[in-house]
Amino acid sequence: MKGNEEMPAGVTDAMEERVRDAFGAAAETITALDLPPRPDLARRSRATRMRPAWVLPAWALGFRGRALFPVAAAAAVTAIAVTAAVVIPGLVNGSPGGAPSPAAGLSGAPPFFAGIVSEPSGHPHLGKRIGKTGLRRCRDCTFVTVVKIFSSATGTPAGAIQSPASQSFESLSRLGDDQTFVAASYDRSACVTHLWKFTIDPAGKPSALTPLSVPQLSGSPEELTSSADGKVLAFSLSGCQPNDLQIGVIHLATGQVTHWHNPGIGASVSLTADGSVLGFAFGSLQGDSPYQAWTVPADAPAGDLLSLAHQVPGLGANAERAVLSPSGEQLYVEAQSQPKGPVNLSLITTSTGALVRQVAQLSPGGKDLNFPALGLDAAGEHLLSYGYGGVEAIDLSSGQHLSLPVTHPVVEGALTTFAW
Repeated sequence: MKGNEEMPAGVTDAMEERVRDAFGAAAETITALDLPPRPDLARRSRATRMRPAWVLPAWALGFRGRALFPVAAAAAVTAIAVTAAVVIPGLVNGSPGGAPSPAAGLSGAPPFFAGIVSEPSGHPHLGKRIGKTGLRRCRDCTFVTVVKIFSSATGTPAGAIQSPASQSFESLSRLGDDQTFVAASYDRSACVTHLWKFTIDPAGKPSALTPLSVPQLSGSPEELTSSADGKVLAFSLSGCQPNDLQIGVIHLATGQVTHWHNPGIGASVSLTADGSVLGFAFGSLQGDSPYQAWTVPADAPAGDLLSLAHQVPGLGANAERAVLSPSGEQLYVEAQSQPKGPVNLSLITTSTGALVRQVAQLSPGGKDLNFPALGLDAAGEHLLSYGYGGVEAIDLSSGQHLSLPVTHPVVEGALTTFAW
């Protein structure tokens, strides 16, 4: 049966129940020590990093260390590869913390968002069974990355853009307003990143890609973010040499590019509304220190990143991800206060790290631990949270969640692949 055909309700319910049982069984046989450490992004293969959320990467087996993604997710991605996309919406309908999902979208949110999804090409081969679970790993799978425009109220696709020939989409950002976006495509053969601009019309239909008038970037893109005024674009990337990790900014009016050497991973780049300050989260390649939130002036000279940056004190010292508010005076921090505990989104002051308020729970922790990526809208009023738990829209004032049934999202690692 094709992925876009409807299945009888009874069959779908039975399949979903079997997948849930498989998750539970897998969680009994896999521990956090069996999962991979945070990978060295400069040394990971491009094919591995661009697998979609529902495929278990080969490097996820046989490694021991700090987990990149949750125990349940490690089993879930394999099970979902077997049952395909038809079951996924039923598994992510709930909202974190049990909050009800509004039927008509979040009030005041942009009507559409863009996201990178991975569509399988050909007929993937399911390899040998894993452990005691009876689940199968996907081998020799080929995928094509596509940018899709989704309704913020329903998650329904409104249009799609194919990646340029011989390139793959790897990161995405809003570019100023909520109708303009920039996408980064990677040419593996040349180790070059191309930046493309596109717009959407009131119905969410995307325009064709047009090259952004800036120099090409050497290396592969991890993250993109832009200032709300659309004048500054920030990025993190893996250079063409091992351990060459960079964070940088592009001033679009002049095309000037500034690179800073980043000695760690987990960049989580964000910008103030006027593009004057860049925020990021830093963690060591060895995973032996907590993630910390930092800021650096966007006009700082090129050089060593941490020597030019300021560490946010207090709660910012354990920030898996951090997103600057439009003014830069506050910071949204994604953090876990204790091992296996829930992952919460908090608002703190950038200058002191003092807690302003708790905003929302992003992951319940335990077997369902998840550290989603975050994408702020231009007004700084709504947030996209996306990871192995699905795609969620969050009203930052009320903490209200809306689960969006996006299938095959590219969510692995540090890539920013959804944007409002």
